[in-house]
Amino acid sequence: MSQLLLMHVDDDPDEGFLLERALRKSGLARWDYQYLPGGQAALQYLTRTKSGEVSLPTLVVLDVRMPAVSGLEVLEWIAENLVAMPTVMLSSSELLSDRLRARDLGSRGYFSKSATFSDLLDFLRKWDETALATKHTDTTLSSARAF
Repeated sequence: MSQLLLMHVDDDPDEGFLLERALRKSGLARWDYQYLPGGQAALQYLTRTKSGEVSLPTLVVLDVRMPAVSGLEVLEWIAENLVAMPTVMLSSSELLSDRLRARDLGSRGYFSKSATFSDLLDFLRKWDETALATKHTDTTLSSARAF
């Protein structure tokens, strides 16, 4: 089995620490973890993937609400530049408008932040069973919460 790269973009480093810890404790050793501290850092990294300077993530996990460049703005950039890049949102925002905008921009799921990240970890456990692993563009997911 090959290693997978989860790139987590959130302006709160505590969220990054907690998700990385939850990932390690979950036994999902196939997933390498990379934290980026905001939307601008994500755009810089993803631009570098296009030229092959850095590894392309298997999955991008975006916070919706971040200063300067929001997760939805990063998602919009991905939709225009890295069409096949699987992305999901991890947010404390429960606004229907955020969920719908994320779906319309191609997010494959929308997870609420929690102390255990259980929904997201379940999603990662089922990665190989989902259509996302083949990177097709269907936006329906059985394992993600409905938009």
